[in-house]
Amino acid sequence: MDMRIIHEATEAYKKDASPADEARLGFFEGLFEIQQERAEEAAESMEFDGLGAEEADAAYLAYEPLLGKAPASIDEVKFFGTCKQIADYMAENAGLEEDVASALRAVDWYKLVGSFDLELAGSNPPEFIEGALKDFDGLGIGSELPASVVMMVVAFALRAHIQPKAEKLFASVSKKTKDTHQHERPLACPVCGSPAVASHVAAANGIDGRDREQFCSMCGTVWPFERMRCGVCGTENATRLHYFHVEGDSSHRLQNCDECGQYQRMVFEEDLSIPLSMEVEDVVMAKLDAIALDPRFRAE
Repeated sequence: MDMRIIHEATEAYKKDASPADEARLGFFEGLFEIQQERAEEAAESMEFDGLGAEEADAAYLAYEPLLGKAPASIDEVKFFGTCKQIADYMAENAGLEEDVASALRAVDWYKLVGSFDLELAGSNPPEFIEGALKDFDGLGIGSELPASVVMMVVAFALRAHIQPKAEKLFASVSKKTKDTHQHERPLACPVCGSPAVASHVAAANGIDGRDREQFCSMCGTVWPFERMRCGVCGTENATRLHYFHVEGDSSHRLQNCDECGQYQRMVFEEDLSIPLSMEVEDVVMAKLDAIALDPRFRAE
């Protein structure tokens, strides 16, 4: 994460934010600081044996997540520490009900982390999260603490521990392979296999038009994507894609797809007046998820 850009973008958004939005931005700014600090600590002892360019290119073109080829090694003690730090931060700053916050503080993270398959977490993060959610009732956590809150902590911590390896692996894919227009770009994150949470469209770039990138919040990877394509199902039928935005804010839009009935949030840099941070944009565009459910924003 580029904390300088994150701070600049957060402060810019806070100027016109409602008290609730300002508090939310402040919460995530602090969370990002913890994640980046822990990512740097994890990187100090992480094994960075990765993939050669040829193997990385082949996996990218075959839609095989790179972490599956060269997993991130997650230190159990450090991961426990990250979970505990994030849980304590959330209990104090996330605006949780007091009984939920107290239950979160009381979680035995050392025991909980010891029950996790950290090898799976380092090689297939979405499968790890899905499996942990499925087995949540067997983790010994009281009913007063929702599974969503616990797994939010785990997912936030996981970002910190796979981000360093993700950056190295994605860098090993050649620029030529990433830029090729002869091959459909990956729908899921090419590093960890998670779905993109948002999309970024760059400012106009001469004859090449406006480039687009997908953003994965699980590991932080940003990868190139087709400009006119559904970010969920991959259809390139432009007549099936529709774009909506809130009046007065053309920088943040919804791409709705008639083909799959899903949507993706998009930020258009050309209409953005502040520094671009996809981490911050992911927070800001959360309001679009509610808008997406409004039938007025869907094509007939």
